[in-house]
Order: sequence, then structure tokens, then C-alpha cells
Amino acid sequence: MLVRAAILILFIIGCIIGCQANKVSAETAVPTLDKLLQQAENTLKNLKDYDGEIIRKERMQGKLVKQHNSFKFARPFQVYLGFIKPFKGREVIYRQGWNDGELKVHKGSFPDINLNLDPRGSTAMKRSHHPITEFGFENTIRLISKNLRRAVKNGTGDIRISNGGELFGRKVWKIEVRFPMAGRKITVKEDETLWDVARRTGQDMYWILYSNQNKGWEDPDDVDEGDQVFVPWYYGAKAEFFLDKENGLPVKLVTLDRKGRLYESYEYPRVRLNPGLTAKDFDPDNEQYDF
Repeated sequence: MLVRAAILILFIIGCIIGCQANKVSAETAVPTLDKLLQQAENTLKNLKDYDGEIIRKERMQGKLVKQHNSFKFARPFQVYLGFIKPFKGREVIYRQGWNDGELKVHKGSFPDINLNLDPRGSTAMKRSHHPITEFGFENTIRLISKNLRRAVKNGTGDIRISNGGELFGRKVWKIEVRFPMAGRKITVKEDETLWDVARRTGQDMYWILYSNQNKGWEDPDDVDEGDQVFVPWYYGAKAEFFLDKENGLPVKLVTLDRKGRLYESYEYPRVRLNPGLTAKDFDPDNEQYDF
């Protein structure tokens, strides 16, 4: 009887350990790339609005520019940005189909007047790689997905997925990728700028400009008809994407250039999904704003 009881106890302990091991294994099993991207895309389908904070580092004309912003986003495409640092007190509102397609901005410093700016103009783009018209998780996931799936389809690049630990209190998956130096040359047409080249090639404008530094171009309208522009197939040379395990959305994104230097990084220390934003959140007349 004692022997049978001992065997039974060992069997029960074995089952408990086995069940725990299976549970741990299921929780830590690394998902496939398709599963990760699909999770993010499914989250976006049920996302009406969100707000939070973003910390941006972008290499502009050889120097890293850092910004810390609060943000609000809602569908249809509406964005509010509040500057935490630098330029504390500056605010920006953009709504698709409103204000003649321009940003509504107040500087937050003397003389603190309201300005209407072209979202792709030199003033609005002075400290940013991307226009506000491309703001949001939707465009970010689209860019990530496009590059990773192209690399898989072409059998190029090196993609690795691993447990990324925790960032800002969120458990994350880490995707590391190296993209090959590949692209094609595009001839600039009459009256075209690099914005036009970007539209017809599907590549990011600022990354095209950055990838042609040897040409001496500083602005998207510096090109002339007949110029040859190198358009990379991929965005960046190396990248690290940290995606929330719970919803697949970005928590941190890092992109390096061909020289191994930081090209840009974006961190989301605080995000709320579907907080119930209203039209007032994107109205300059909101009493909580200083327009």
C-alpha cells in the first residue's frame, strides 16, 4: 500500500509539473511573424481612438533631435499633439478635410499666435521625418508590415523574433531585422519633388532624401527634372520592433542607417486604447487648450 501511495503521489506531482511546464511553454512560445502582424492588424480594426505620450528621436541633418509629446488620435483621421519638451506649451491640431488641409498651430512662446501650416512644408517638417498626415499606429504598422513581408517574400534580410522582456510595464515581443542594401534608380519628372517620387514609389520621402545625402539635397524640392534618385526597397538598414504581447501594437521602434547610427526611434511610455475621445478633443476652441 505504501508503495502504491508513493507511486500515486509521484504521478500527481509529475502531472502538476507537466501542466505547469506546458502553461509556461504556451505563454513563452515565440509566435510567427505573420501571427504577430495579424494580431496588430486585428487590434487596429477595433480601435476607434487612443491617446498617450510619444518620445521621438530623429536624425535631422546629421544631428539627433529629441521630442516628447502628448497625443490624441481618432477616426476619421484627427490628431492633437501637445509639446512636453522642448517647446513646452506648443499645440498642434490636424483634421482631415478641415482648415483647408493645413495644421492649426500655436507656438507656445512669444508671440504666441495661431498659425496655419502646410503639413508637408519646411516649417512643419523642420524637426520631423514624417508629416502629421502619417501619424498613428495604423501607418506605423503598415510600414512595418510592408517591409517585413517584402523581405520574407524576396527571401532577403535576417528576421529574428524573441521575448523582449518588459518596457514601460508592458510585456513585449522583440523583432530584430537586417535589410539588404537594395533599391532602384528613379528619374525625376518635370515639376516633381521628392514627395512626388515617394508617392509613385511607395517609399518614405525623408528616407529617400536621407539615402541620397551624397547628392547634396537638403529639401524635397531641391531635385531637378532628369535627376537620378536612389530609392531603397526597405526602410532602414537595421531595425528593432518591440510589440505589446497583449495587443501587438508598438511600444518601441528603433531604426538604424547603413553606418549603424540611430536614424530614428519612437517610444510610447503611456497609451490608452478606445478612451472615448470626442470632437472637442480636436477643437482649437477647447478651453483646456491655449489656441
